Amino acid sequence: MTPTKLLIGQALIVFAIVIGGVWATTQWTAAMLGYQPRLGAPWFELLQWPVYYPWRLFEWWYAYEPYAPDLFRRAGLLAGTSGLLGTVVAVVGSLWRARQGRFVTTYGSSRWATRKEVERAGLFEPRGVFLGRLGGGYLRHDGPEHVMAFAPTRSGKGVGLVIPTLLSWTGSAVIHDIKGENWQLTAGWRSRFSHCLLFNLRSDKQDETQRQSG
Repeated sequence: MTPTKLLIGQALIVFAIVIGGVWATTQWTAAMLGYQPRLGAPWFELLQWPVYYPWRLFEWWYAYEPYAPDLFRRAGLLAGTSGLLGTVVAVVGSLWRARQGRFVTTYGSSRWATRKEVERAGLFEPRGVFLGRLGGGYLRHDGPEHVMAFAPTRSGKGVGLVIPTLLSWTGSAVIHDIKGENWQLTAGWRSRFSHCLLFNLRSDKQDETQRQSG
């Protein structure tokens, strides 16, 4: 939601609170005065109850306060309370809009996900490809989307992502294992539930070289 829409919505809510409070006070005052004819004709009737315009309270206050000062004093407190409540809502809304400013996408929407967003994405589920760790929980992905880990050499991609995935992933996997480390560390366990095949042209070439030299 854009900041303009938030501001308009906040203004409408505050306006509704103030008008609703004044209108309720007007109806309460009319009821306390017994809906006397001197109050004027109502706007309309709802289930045989006369409903007056919200601003009629101020007309009655100006004309009849000397006759019922305590009543209009209480009516003024009630109307003022609605204004105070509207002010509180306006302040709270302004603070909330200021907080939403952290998510403004004027210069792009890329950012780190919050923990709640990670939970909604299902990345704390105990299955799938290892992505990393957040706090005390592991991040794993088991959806149809592609996953790519991009980091410099010797930065821990194999130890932190590849090997843990191979030790927990029970589906098929094709591994480009240049050093042979992944095969040595995970093939024994994966062979218990799957066929594990090693295709290593370099080893075959080395064996052939050794036979020729021998």
